[in-house]
Amino acid sequence: MIVVVIIGILASIAYPSYQEYVRRTKRIDAQADMIELAGRLQHYKIANFTFLKTDGTPIALINVGHSGKFPQSGTDTLYNLALSNVTAGTWTLTATPAGAQTGDGHIVLNFRGERCWTKGSDKNSGTACIPSATSNWDGR
Repeated sequence: MIVVVIIGILASIAYPSYQEYVRRTKRIDAQADMIELAGRLQHYKIANFTFLKTDGTPIALINVGHSGKFPQSGTDTLYNLALSNVTAGTWTLTATPAGAQTGDGHIVLNFRGERCWTKGSDKNSGTACIPSATSNWDGR
């Protein structure tokens, strides 16, 4: 009986750590997808000399071949990606957690490569962080 209690205590300690590890791994995968998407956006600008379409309206993620969901395949969306503040030379990409990642915080990347992540910023309709030269994806 004591062995069962000890195993229960160890499991109660290990399981939350495992869940946090899985959540962090999914966040890192989303960050990699955002960096790849930033490359697509830059490629679009190189080809068109602007982040605007020929009619002058801002491009959308679909214009660079992205669905706006992470992961793009499968049924479980972990992040919803949105492109905002699009001008001829600027953009901001924000990933809002969904599903199993809810509560993990917004991930933001801009045209300068500046990035930020604030743990739990999506709780209670919180706003995303604002990337700067000193912010990072470490949550500090």
